[in-house]
Amino acid sequence: MPIFAVHISDGVLSAWGWGIAAGLAAIVVLLSLYRLDDEEIPRIALLTAAFFVASSIHVKAAGTSVHLLLNGLVGVVLGRRAPLAIVVGLLLQAVLIGHGGYTTLGVNALVLIVPAIVASVLFRIIAGNRSALSARRAFLAGSISGAVAVVLSAAATSAVLIVAGTEDWRFIATIVFVAHLPLALIEGGIVGSATALMARAKPELLRRSLETPQPIASSSATAAEQECKQDNR
Repeated sequence: MPIFAVHISDGVLSAWGWGIAAGLAAIVVLLSLYRLDDEEIPRIALLTAAFFVASSIHVKAAGTSVHLLLNGLVGVVLGRRAPLAIVVGLLLQAVLIGHGGYTTLGVNALVLIVPAIVASVLFRIIAGNRSALSARRAFLAGSISGAVAVVLSAAATSAVLIVAGTEDWRFIATIVFVAHLPLALIEGGIVGSATALMARAKPELLRRSLETPQPIASSSATAAEQECKQDNR
């Protein structure tokens, strides 16, 4: 049976479903690893731990129990590095506490990664591309981004169960989606509070989401120009 926390267990999906998802997830992770700097690793590790611990905080909703996701917060803080934290966190959850599965690791990752990236973009749009972000603005942007990430994750999980399930999971898929609607409000408040605190005490944690991302080709060209200048010196 699928767990009501956007964690799909082994045997729930058809082989073609989890196989395609595993391939796509691997590509996303490889892209996320591109030009990873050593100084980014502690931040990724911190968000991985927060994402993992969130699975132990359960909320009663729609007659069942769901737990916090925090993929929206991961996306807001890490930006395009979010897949790294989410995949490692999901693997630890599967190994240590039995959430999810091994064959479905790819699909479980994708239904959290894509909304996390959406949350990162949404946060930047609402907060504005600015160097100084007020706590009030950060709370608004974080609340909306966190809530949207949960709704999208629940919707994606429900869709996967219906399309690629080995059985008729439509009833379960409906429960999964409905149960996460009140959780979206709760998590929105948590993410909003966290981003407001970061805006006041540690604004550099939000810098990655507030910066306009550069295309890979452009960033590569910029790096090459800097190397040439250093050589000329």
